[in-house]
Amino acid sequence: MTVTVATGSTAGPTSEPTTEAATEPTDIHDTARTYPYYLRAVDPRDLRMTGNTRDVGEIRLTRPDLVASVIEHGVDPTISVINVVPDEDGVLRVIVGFSRTAAAITVRENENPDLTVGVFVHQPGTRREHLIAQGVENIHRRGYTSAEEANLYHQLALEDLDDQAIAQALSRPVEQVRAGRAVAGNPRTHAAVQSLPDIDLMMLAKIAEFDDDEQAHQRLVDILATCPVDLDYAIASLRNRRERLACEAAEHARLSELGYTLVEDDENLPDGAARLEELCGADDATPMQPAEHTTCPGRAAFVFVDSDLDVEVVECCLAIADNGHRTLAEAAVAAAEATLREQGIRIVHPDLPTAHDLWRLFADGQAGRTLTAEEHAACPGHAAYVDNSGYGANAIVHYVCDEYAHHGHVPHSSAPAVRTERDRAYEAGERKRARDNNSEWRVAKTARREWLTDFFAGWRKRQPTAKTTRKSAPKAQNQSAPLPAKIQQWLALSSVLASDYLTDAAPAHRYACTLLGLAQPTGYKREDNPITVLLRKKTTTEPQAIMIRLAQVIGAGEEHWDKAYTDGDADASWRRPSDDARFYFALLAALGYPLSPVEELINNPAADVAKWPHLSAAEDDQAA
Repeated sequence: MTVTVATGSTAGPTSEPTTEAATEPTDIHDTARTYPYYLRAVDPRDLRMTGNTRDVGEIRLTRPDLVASVIEHGVDPTISVINVVPDEDGVLRVIVGFSRTAAAITVRENENPDLTVGVFVHQPGTRREHLIAQGVENIHRRGYTSAEEANLYHQLALEDLDDQAIAQALSRPVEQVRAGRAVAGNPRTHAAVQSLPDIDLMMLAKIAEFDDDEQAHQRLVDILATCPVDLDYAIASLRNRRERLACEAAEHARLSELGYTLVEDDENLPDGAARLEELCGADDATPMQPAEHTTCPGRAAFVFVDSDLDVEVVECCLAIADNGHRTLAEAAVAAAEATLREQGIRIVHPDLPTAHDLWRLFADGQAGRTLTAEEHAACPGHAAYVDNSGYGANAIVHYVCDEYAHHGHVPHSSAPAVRTERDRAYEAGERKRARDNNSEWRVAKTARREWLTDFFAGWRKRQPTAKTTRKSAPKAQNQSAPLPAKIQQWLALSSVLASDYLTDAAPAHRYACTLLGLAQPTGYKREDNPITVLLRKKTTTEPQAIMIRLAQVIGAGEEHWDKAYTDGDADASWRRPSDDARFYFALLAALGYPLSPVEELINNPAADVAKWPHLSAAEDDQAA
């Protein structure tokens, strides 16, 4: 390629280029020339545009304003400079000015076939130097995407620059560089950047941690796209899940080494199997201990890890009868049947069609109540059968009359209560659901309190005048965001709908003091309470007084969930919530708090029906 140069020019990149016409060709590799120098009348199509960390794209679509300017004015060197370096083949490679070059090429090919550009030629350098030059030029430009910024950091890291050196060269925070490298170095996260142009690198880097988990990563991408305020909670939940799985895997490995067979669900064991705690020996009814089961061929175990990473191992036997065991329920039934035999009472099969339970029989048509076992003992049809209750090892004796009509008895009109297999499946499902949801409840409480700490951190500056949504919910960096416009109505309702919580928390309101950053109450004098002392100063504004009252309501709710039984009892928390609980979580949602799945159950009991098959089966039964 032959180009001309303004002779004698030693202008640098920021110097005014000479306007003197060139008179003879110049070798761009002339070692006697001082870099940088200015070349005129270069065909933009002869410039090589490779290695750019910024995506120029289709220039007429991405920068129509620039194309229009080039059509009218060309590429004015006093305003827009294209910087190049010569390569070993004599081709000029663009290092700064890719968009201007692309615009010049398209104009040359369409509107102005005579268009040429001037370029500054810099001394050939290393790729590291070129990347830094591009970065300094591009990184603060409008439209420079997170993906492009991440790619720049990644390329510089490949040139043996560490995070600190990259940050220093580009005048960027080292945390931003580290985040960009995490995004660029993880394929799923890097790909997701294209669909999340408005999300900054610091937030994107958080999801890179889950790049090896497609399902979890996609969940986080969806949250970033729809409700970024939920991201930290979702990440905390996923981390906890990952830690639980790791603990579970480690425990599985330990148990396998000891010779245990591992089972996936201790609530739905195969036929002939049972938990060790439900077993005893063939000749006695003493509950079997793990030490007595170490040599059994049917030895198995189920592992459950809760949200606090506490490991529970439930030992089982997969072949009870083959290994000389029996269930405690079977032992209890056998003992009860032996007692009946000693009493001379005939034992019948539970499904004997001619037998009728005494609690459903009247002695005759004149009787005002059904029969008792004592009243029926002399009847020739007096008999019994035994079963267990389905819970533990309790044996239940059912007294019946065989051939009741022959003995003059009259049946009660109500239908018998029959415990079906579906009933037992529902009970097993509810036990497992309670265990999982109780664990998630504890995780949610920790996350909720972190959110509340951020929410109240700037309480003195809040203005309760505008509508708040989940997306605008206050975070630590946005503590002056307004409260819902109807906050006064919520506070008025709290005196009625949260009265139990408020009564329990008064007069100390300890958690409210925590939320407001006040000292904890000491003693019992109400006048000495930190909230009283603050308000007595008469310096609080009306919005601040509203926030103090809100803290009392929120604090009362949290004090209730500090009670020991509310952590481990499903009925005391999410399964059968009180009116106070329903009001409290509705208020939190109105404030912008992102309810976790288990917290959504408070006001939507059907929220997890799809997750638990036994609930769907129960709904089907009700519909039928």
